[in-house]
Amino acid sequence: MDARAPRTVVVGTGPVAEAAVAELDALRVPAPGALAEPGVRSAGSVGLAVVVVGSADADGIVTRVLGALGHPRPRVLVVTERLELPDLARSLDAGHLGGVVMAPWTPGNLRRYADAQLARWVRRRGGRAAEVAEERAAEPEPRASGLLRHLHQDPETAAAELLEAVESVLGPRPRLQLPPHVRLTIEDDDVGQLFLVLSGRVALSVNTGAGALTLHHASTGPLIGLVALTGPQAATVTARTTTDCEVVPLTVEQLDRALAGDPRVGAALTALTVRALSARLRRAERLHVEKAELATELQRTLRELEAARAGLVEQARMATLGETTAGVAHELSNPIAAVTRGVEHLSADLRVLLGGGDQQSVRAAFEAAETREAVPASAERSLRRELAAATGATPSQVRRLVAAGVTDAARARALLAGPPEELARVEAAAGIGATLRSLRTAAAHVGRLVEDLRVHARPDDPDAPLGPTDVAATIQDALGLVEHRLAGLTVDVRCDDDLPPVGARPGRLTQVWANLLANAADALDGSGRITVRAQRTDDRVRVEVEDDGPGVPPSLQGRIFEPRFTTKHGVVRSGLGLGLGISRSIVVQHGGTIGLESGPGRTLFTVDLPALTTSAGAPTSGADPPAGRDGIPPGPTEEKERR
Repeated sequence: MDARAPRTVVVGTGPVAEAAVAELDALRVPAPGALAEPGVRSAGSVGLAVVVVGSADADGIVTRVLGALGHPRPRVLVVTERLELPDLARSLDAGHLGGVVMAPWTPGNLRRYADAQLARWVRRRGGRAAEVAEERAAEPEPRASGLLRHLHQDPETAAAELLEAVESVLGPRPRLQLPPHVRLTIEDDDVGQLFLVLSGRVALSVNTGAGALTLHHASTGPLIGLVALTGPQAATVTARTTTDCEVVPLTVEQLDRALAGDPRVGAALTALTVRALSARLRRAERLHVEKAELATELQRTLRELEAARAGLVEQARMATLGETTAGVAHELSNPIAAVTRGVEHLSADLRVLLGGGDQQSVRAAFEAAETREAVPASAERSLRRELAAATGATPSQVRRLVAAGVTDAARARALLAGPPEELARVEAAAGIGATLRSLRTAAAHVGRLVEDLRVHARPDDPDAPLGPTDVAATIQDALGLVEHRLAGLTVDVRCDDDLPPVGARPGRLTQVWANLLANAADALDGSGRITVRAQRTDDRVRVEVEDDGPGVPPSLQGRIFEPRFTTKHGVVRSGLGLGLGISRSIVVQHGGTIGLESGPGRTLFTVDLPALTTSAGAPTSGADPPAGRDGIPPGPTEEKERR
């Protein structure tokens, strides 16, 4: 802040401006634009702009003055000869108008008003360095009216002066020394006198259904029973001493006599009344603000409680679903195990039956078909063409040879040259082997689904410590759980090889990835691409789930993690699905963060989780990563096509 004393500048021309300059001994500029000249700015800060307004737009002049002076903004005193000023509304509304002076003015008054404005400007800015001296030089003259003088006194001094004025008419008044808890007025009882509190404190309270409610204590003031001044009526509050008090009682008749006998009584009484009512009004305004803030807080708390209730309902539903799922998984595991064992027994028994010397070709066809991977249709058509060209077989014979697993031209010619029953036995053996292979594959697939259900349904102990968890394994578990919802979508999973473990409960992390994948699937509506990436970022593991769907509108992105809020096909559905809200809660419980970036054609959810560190402080990775499901870590990258 400029250490030089603030200055006054008069803006305008004509006799009124000249008179202002003469009284204020101030710099004058003819128009607002001249305030930007270097000579004006270099002389120090302008604390007061006296703006002389003629017929021109007053708001426009004030705006240009303030724009030219810049920061710090000075106070503005408008001087005018106009009786009506409809063009100062904007300045008043913006807080730019310090006051209005009518010209001509009583000599000396403009100086007094200007000094008061400068003093306020200095106080507003802290009054440091040389400005303090200017403030003292600019202090206004003592108040001329008794009322304003009393209003600027402390309450004790004002009460003493009121008592002195009253006693000058009525003579000495008795002082009551009261202990705490004495009622001066009683709610709903008639009030016929005032009490002037010389020392001590009094509280004002009302009775409510919830008990006594204190309305005022520090804001009570030294006058009790003000309602008596308006005529006979009942008290609206109970006034009770809270400390030892010295009180002077005055009946309405005594006060009336004192008012008629000494004008000082009226000024002092009015000042104390205004101060008391002003303090109570400020207290009432604060209470109103507090009430509004409490109402807002209550609404927020109610929303949180509703969200918590909805979360508990969802957790209960998920717990029930988990128990049901666990039961179904248990019931399915036994039949699947029986099917798997039966396939193995059939395979072993057929090998025994086909072990004879004349059954070698049949057994070879059976064993090849049982272990052979499915041949793509294009490769099968190419093989048929090759066999047909090499053997001259008919299309029907070629189809039978390929079905029997025959790929060698020499063997095909031998089978075609031999008895027809030999080709039929080889074809049947290959069919049995292929069927057993299909049964084994289907049983393994159902077994994996059952294990996925078992893992997802197994509740995590909320009090159990977080254990080392392979993030890639939990992602694979989630993919298995929501595989049915990913039909028709391309899912690309990319997990870095050096992912360190994170401290987590595996089932809860699986739930997060399943929720994010399900959300992406809903957004894509059966067609599109989902990319899942897991990578190390410094001391954290970052998982990204990205889709190329329509995106989340910016107006909804701030609410996407609220409970009971989803966006599907651009429609806001409150009350459906708590997936994203629960996901955020789980991530936060694991010390992580979850974020959203979305636009047309791209939505990206990012989850950052703290990696577990070794005693040396480096993230663990490499030699001994936590095992995935069944003790086998999943591959780093997997491309899945679901059509």
